[in-house]
Amino acid sequence: MICGPPGNPRGFGGAAIKVSKLGDDLPDQTLSTYLELTKPRALAMIVFTTCMTFLIAATDAIVGWRLAHTAIGVAVAAGGALALNQHMEAGLDSQMRRTRDRPIPSGRISRRAAFVFGMVAMLGGYAYLWILVNPGCSVATMLCGVSYLYMYTPMKRRTSFSSFVGAIPGAMLPIMGWVAARDRLEIGAWILFAILFLWQIPHALVISIRHKDDYESAGMRQLPIISHHLTSRRQLALNVILLIPITMLPAFVNMTELFYPVIALILGFGLMVLAVRYMLQPTETAAKRMFISLSAYLPLLLLAMYLDKPG
Repeated sequence: MICGPPGNPRGFGGAAIKVSKLGDDLPDQTLSTYLELTKPRALAMIVFTTCMTFLIAATDAIVGWRLAHTAIGVAVAAGGALALNQHMEAGLDSQMRRTRDRPIPSGRISRRAAFVFGMVAMLGGYAYLWILVNPGCSVATMLCGVSYLYMYTPMKRRTSFSSFVGAIPGAMLPIMGWVAARDRLEIGAWILFAILFLWQIPHALVISIRHKDDYESAGMRQLPIISHHLTSRRQLALNVILLIPITMLPAFVNMTELFYPVIALILGFGLMVLAVRYMLQPTETAAKRMFISLSAYLPLLLLAMYLDKPG
């Protein structure tokens, strides 16, 4: 997300923001500012993961409208939840360098406007999914949003277990996609849940390590802040190692043919080498490489799984 520093009259993408007086002096709430509230990069990953698991789960010819409605509904609901997260953490965001330029801390939008936008979008997304996809997908998406906002978000300043709790809403994405495609939960959905859960923990840990000083100044309680970095790097490496056998399971329940497990092993062992190297030699370059590799790993794994579907 691109935006100017606090007090800068330039907004998202460099577009000028006009100031209007409506009781309080609040900046003009442009469409791009509301879009920024939804954390577009995170939102894109959420929609991509959900849609990929939909395609993996779909057994018949793809019903294009159902996939499209799933993508739209999830995008609206998740965008609303992410906006509400920014509403809830506005004070926290203002204390950290990496987040102080977000719409609320920078003064480009009011907390009230962010709350109304987020709540309307989130509830509207749930209703959209209930009516145009199926109730199961709507409920799964609701559980994802509620656990993200009311379990993970408040725990970040209380306990280092927040990284593990925060992996739950992210792991709900394949549940949402699977139920949208099949109208029921099956073993394949739970395997994908486990993969997403294990992947998110090292992803969150490497971010926390790289931004330790920022998080610490804001009173965050992530594992890298309350313990030695070696403990966090060991946890990161352990989760990456555990991913390898778990990612083999789709081949054993006839979700894929023989191409996928080969790709999964190559990706898994490559990630493991990087994780062990980072554990032993924790340089900033190694941390960046780990973050980029983790970010690429999941899309590649899901794509391989989809391309190797039986029949």
